[in-house]
Amino acid sequence: MNSIPKTFRPLLLASVIAATLAGCGESSDSSAGANYGDQQTVKPTPPPSSDFNETNLLANLTDNVITPTYQAFTALTAAQQQAIDGYCQAPSADTLALAQDSWKAAMAKWQQIEVMQIGPLTDNSSTLRNNIYSWPVTSSCGVDQDLMYFDQGSINSKPYDITGRTATRRGLDAIEYLLFNSNTEHSCSSPKDILTSWAQKDNDERLALRCSFALEVASDLNNNANSLVDKWTGANGYAMTLKQAGQANSALANAHDGVNVISDSLFYVDKMVKDEKLATPLGFFSNDCGGVGSVCPQNVESPYSDNAINNLINNLIGFKVLFNGEGSDTANTLGFDDFLVEVDDSATATKILNDTDAAIADLQNYSTTLAQSIEQDSQVAEQTHAKVKQISDQLKTDFINSLALKLPQTSAGDND
Repeated sequence: MNSIPKTFRPLLLASVIAATLAGCGESSDSSAGANYGDQQTVKPTPPPSSDFNETNLLANLTDNVITPTYQAFTALTAAQQQAIDGYCQAPSADTLALAQDSWKAAMAKWQQIEVMQIGPLTDNSSTLRNNIYSWPVTSSCGVDQDLMYFDQGSINSKPYDITGRTATRRGLDAIEYLLFNSNTEHSCSSPKDILTSWAQKDNDERLALRCSFALEVASDLNNNANSLVDKWTGANGYAMTLKQAGQANSALANAHDGVNVISDSLFYVDKMVKDEKLATPLGFFSNDCGGVGSVCPQNVESPYSDNAINNLINNLIGFKVLFNGEGSDTANTLGFDDFLVEVDDSATATKILNDTDAAIADLQNYSTTLAQSIEQDSQVAEQTHAKVKQISDQLKTDFINSLALKLPQTSAGDND
């Protein structure tokens, strides 16, 4: 968790509980709204309709997909806080497992939100997003140090306040390290004086300190999740900005600009799923193990929980529901696929949805963790990368061209 992948690092800083996968060391929460489940491909595609408009598309994606997903995550962070508190109050293998499961459930929903980074999650160089989840920029040493500052109650002669700490010491990645790391030694190669007393503490004391700080981080995470919902659904929230695109005094000149804002978030599949989560540890880009050509299992996401495959599956689930508009309201499913049908390009809608299902199925068939797969037989992960690339290639060509949308800056000129 100390390692910081080199590729796209500036991009990120600038910008209930699942069943275990059959035969796989990682679990998957495949819940993505009432309609997701059976890997069905494309919903019926009627001929273009005269009543289609982009304002209705924005309303459905905002109200029936994005808002319920943000709200569900907030509820899961509250449940996680309670589960961690239960573990701290009565430490045992069972209460630890419940706390870990609560993290997996919250992380599954967050990974769907990763493909819905819009408005408040992109404001101020993505500060709120990074405070919730800073990966791939992480620091286990920073978490170790802050654990001791929190226990001490002060830092630099001022009361400890987690809200003033850097993103790498907070959020879901910090909680993962605190709950799943079985090695109770600190991870700092050059520890600060605050860690001097760590060696004198026995294992139970160390675990208790980790749990106590995990509860503090979980409380901060729940506050940030609530802040996200407030900034999204409030009277002047970004959801309203999208739904009122083109109206007087709107920050968006027209509905098409609003659609472009949402379409930009879909490209997380390109830059993060394809490139950062797969290509970087596979050695397609330079990584912490060397230059191009060096596989690097330690650059895989969620290394302590072995949750990388689950994360990828939920990224694709989030992508699919945002693309096809099939969220909480089963009677209203207006999505980008319908927009493509409207402009007489149902073939692109079909291909993107079929390719997404194929990539999800591919990930569900893993019999090892992603890190093990990359280390033992990288061809398996390379095939997953190729399947995800089929999705992103369509996004960067036919999808953008047919809907007259603009490529996000992060994908412009990227033809890999």
